[in-house]
Amino acid sequence: MEPYRTQVAIAGAGPVGLMLACELAAAGVAVTVLERALEPDAMPKGNGLVGGIVPLLAKRGLLRGQQGVHAIPVPRYSFGALPLRLNPLRPNALRILPIPQRRLEALLEERARAAGVDIRRGHAVTGFHDDGRRVAVDVAFDGGACSLDAGFLVGCDGAHSFVRHHLGVGFPGTTGSQLVRIGRVTIPPGALRRRRNAVELPGGRRLALFQANHTAAGSLTIAPVSALDRGAPKDLYVIATHEPRGSQAAEAQMPLQELKDSIRRVLGGALPISGGQWLRSTVANSRLAERYRTGRVFLAGDAAHVFSAGGSALNTGMLDAVDLASRLAAVLGGGSPLESLEEYHAVRHEAGRLALLQTRAQAALSAPGPEAEALRQVLGAAFRSRHPHRYLATLLIGGPHRPGPP
Repeated sequence: MEPYRTQVAIAGAGPVGLMLACELAAAGVAVTVLERALEPDAMPKGNGLVGGIVPLLAKRGLLRGQQGVHAIPVPRYSFGALPLRLNPLRPNALRILPIPQRRLEALLEERARAAGVDIRRGHAVTGFHDDGRRVAVDVAFDGGACSLDAGFLVGCDGAHSFVRHHLGVGFPGTTGSQLVRIGRVTIPPGALRRRRNAVELPGGRRLALFQANHTAAGSLTIAPVSALDRGAPKDLYVIATHEPRGSQAAEAQMPLQELKDSIRRVLGGALPISGGQWLRSTVANSRLAERYRTGRVFLAGDAAHVFSAGGSALNTGMLDAVDLASRLAAVLGGGSPLESLEEYHAVRHEAGRLALLQTRAQAALSAPGPEAEALRQVLGAAFRSRHPHRYLATLLIGGPHRPGPP
């Protein structure tokens, strides 16, 4: 079978791959997206975007006409376990976009197809060869295989990226010490009293919504699904617990009882949860690919970096796509030389390094244990003071009192 041709082949039809396809197609570049899965993943993943990609999506018109989906400036946001007051900043550049990842993917796919992008589901990249002029991509699908002749190949195929492994690019980093158990569960309406930004348990104990509630044993995050999906039942919640991992491995499927037991250990008491959807456990990783570019093959999104905390993955990955698309379009249009593409590695690898640094700091602030709790208290007080360096210096001197006259 003769190979079919495209200017850019993209492995992976997640938000990063689809964003890259949209950007390239808008510049008149022929794009083929190859996705191993036959259908989009139904499992809920990210619940929104935060950062520089949010105003950019609005500028591209992707949010136009989408009821209930708009960028929101936030007066407060969490850095790890510490609340940051952002409203005094002028202008406040931090925007959030509450949108389930599946809906985001649907919007991007609709835009990409309308722009003429060839999206092939059930097509897996099984190999490729870069001869310096083109990339021959081996593709397998149900009942057959074919070859794709591409000008460039971009791996947007996730943390376990086949493209990255086939290139032999290292992915150094760390594996987290916390086991995260997460799932959607039902809590009877009478079991919780809903407050504005919290829920109150019988006995008066409050749990903040949408952020970690720390205890000596770990932490628990609780969020009503209806806050993101207006059609969801009011008694449906997402609950996640963090506990020391020990020797326990992550599980793609987890029994409800395991989440119940974890909640009891973290809170010191039970929550009346039932049902259970997409129950699983995970371990956070913090890794950065050694190279984002090898010849005519590139990495973007989770294939290039994974972060342990902070909600930065989609923001960083989709900004990778925007940057790379502009550079590829300039080369394919004849305005820039091939070697100018090395700037993609230089710019976005540094962005990934900084994201890795700040998310590792957030993970440290969110960890259980007395040392992390002391860090939260000291830095929290410093952030609230008008002169953080003076506050810390006062602690070093020996306390909040001022020394008397000599």
